[in-house]
Amino acid sequence: MGIDWLAFVSVAVVSVVAACFVVTVYSIGLRFWSAADTRAGKYTVKDDGTVGPATAGFPLPGQTPPGVRLYRSLAVVCFAVCAAAVLYGIYLIVPQFH
Repeated sequence: MGIDWLAFVSVAVVSVVAACFVVTVYSIGLRFWSAADTRAGKYTVKDDGTVGPATAGFPLPGQTPPGVRLYRSLAVVCFAVCAAAVLYGIYLIVPQFH
């Protein structure tokens, strides 16, 4: 009985690549969500360089600045891709799903 090292290494490489993919896409989704909040005026950069909640000039509820819906949509797509990748991984691991 021996170890099939090629199969072991291929599984390890695919696992690391898949984990990096999910983390990267999730990070991009968070960045899009943050960009949407910034464009919507929820956060502002203060004079000292820190970021805080906007207290003046916040848009009215009926107004949506340009780009907010696009960035939110892209963020949701990124989160959906992450969820699909995780669910596909669970599908591959659990034999009762096949």
